[in-house]
Amino acid sequence: MATRRERLRAELDGEIRASARRLLRAGGPDAMTLAAIARDIGITAPAIYRYYESHDDLVRAIASDLVTDLVETLTAAADPSLDLLGRLAGATNMIRTWALDHPSEFAFLFGTPHGALGRAQGEISADWVLQLARLFGGLFEELWQRQPFPILSDAELAPALRAELASYRKATGLDLPLGALWTLLTCWHRIYAAVCLEIFGHLGVAIDDHGPMFDQMLVELCASLGLVYRPPAR
Repeated sequence: MATRRERLRAELDGEIRASARRLLRAGGPDAMTLAAIARDIGITAPAIYRYYESHDDLVRAIASDLVTDLVETLTAAADPSLDLLGRLAGATNMIRTWALDHPSEFAFLFGTPHGALGRAQGEISADWVLQLARLFGGLFEELWQRQPFPILSDAELAPALRAELASYRKATGLDLPLGALWTLLTCWHRIYAAVCLEIFGHLGVAIDDHGPMFDQMLVELCASLGLVYRPPAR
């Protein structure tokens, strides 16, 4: 059983992290300073160093919390009670939903490494890359075992690309042919690009509602995997 001192320490650490996330949501990464956090929860900035060696350490902790939240949310959306198509579509749609509900957090995790936080942001990107690869890769592995989809043969992949895919397979532990990994990555590229374009407003006023575009993209991606996806009514 934790001692009273340990419980108090854990509570204050929780307050520090919660404050950092509130500041991130309200003002973006620049607002998440030690001084601002200290003011928000009524402690001195040096007191935070009892919990984190540096600002970078706190940034990494917040990023880890966000990645955990995102992966748990996507895993829940890939409900085991659903069929494989339902799990794939559920997790993919939830990426967009989570991003729309948490635009500052999405930008923090998935955007270009930012200013003074750049080093820590760059380091934590490997965390979400691996976790999301395993989540979606697991669904692709199941699909490949049940219903192999069309892929490029090793001979059709450029030697340099084969080497990169082999490295990716080793890093993620996914049990898929190189061509299937290429299909997985190209699907992720489209999903990621679509969400970024919407969240960061890169299409400007040209598109008012990105939902139908996202639906059509899922229809096309699923068709490439031999699946028939029918978007839900909006």
